[in-house]
Amino acid sequence: MKNEGQTVEPTESDGIIGLVEGKDHSELCREVLAIGDTMDVLRGKWTVEVLTAIVCGNVRFKDILAAIPNLSDKVLAERLRMMQADCLIDRCELPTPHYSLTSHGRDLFAVVYRMSDWGLQHRRKMLG
Repeated sequence: MKNEGQTVEPTESDGIIGLVEGKDHSELCREVLAIGDTMDVLRGKWTVEVLTAIVCGNVRFKDILAAIPNLSDKVLAERLRMMQADCLIDRCELPTPHYSLTSHGRDLFAVVYRMSDWGLQHRRKMLG
């Protein structure tokens, strides 16, 4: 691609857009539904924060609570139950109750972490 006399290398985004442009409508609709499924899990209040707290080693209830300001005991308990139902975390009882990410939860955290790159670029763009 050219931009004002300069050569611009294709980005990862260009490659993804190219893949999408080549798909038929029904295949793309199925993929958009899958994106919606992902967003439904991430829309749960505190999900990203709890995932991050667990990745950072805050695996006991009280440690997760301490790591996330303004999160109440009741909301954390509810969120942990929902995350277990979504197969994102496991609750282990021994030696003391603690939480860990499942492989499914680790995969989601990888997606969320990749989103931070875009978020940082967006913040720089908006704030100048």
